[in-house]
Amino acid sequence: MRRTSRIGVALASLLLCLSGCVASEPEGPVTDARIAGSLQELFQMALDTMNPSEVERVAIENAIVSGRIDSADYEAAHVRFVQCMVQQGYEPPFRKTAEGVYIMLPFFVGETQEAQEAFDTVLIDCSQDNMVIDVLYRMQQSNPDLLSDQRLVAIQCLKKGGFVDVGYTVDDFDRDRGNGGEPTFPFDVYEDGPNDCLYGAGYAYFKITED
Repeated sequence: MRRTSRIGVALASLLLCLSGCVASEPEGPVTDARIAGSLQELFQMALDTMNPSEVERVAIENAIVSGRIDSADYEAAHVRFVQCMVQQGYEPPFRKTAEGVYIMLPFFVGETQEAQEAFDTVLIDCSQDNMVIDVLYRMQQSNPDLLSDQRLVAIQCLKKGGFVDVGYTVDDFDRDRGNGGEPTFPFDVYEDGPNDCLYGAGYAYFKITED
């Protein structure tokens, strides 16, 4: 029997956390606060505070001039990550969203705690030369308005995709998330379209399956 390990979900969520590290989980009333005044300002913030690798630094400096992270730089960062993981004996599966963002899917990494911890270490190590580009590109593609409230990011995408109606509110979203229980969204959270919207806003939903 091949079981999809829970650690796969946890580590996919870790990558998601890295991609959302410039935003925080919203609490209380919705606000129109922004993470930065523009993408270029965000890129400069990352250059100053996120300690990018040398190859990332060049890409970010170019983005400050052009106004956007080049998709070729993101693809190159993804290739570096995948190659590093493969060299360490792991082949994580990915799905690519309509916005061109890769989502690492849950996969089996071993039954023991030691195996899971070893994978966790490799994941962090292999993220060192691509994490900052990954963060910025995900933000650029999934949250171009740089909204601080992740709920608004999710709702904006869900409305655009037709997964919720135009009157869907933050209160509706908070209720449907289930407060730690089963979500009650008016759509299947595991379907690619709405799942991409939720993931891009910082909410990861993955199935745990056994086969």
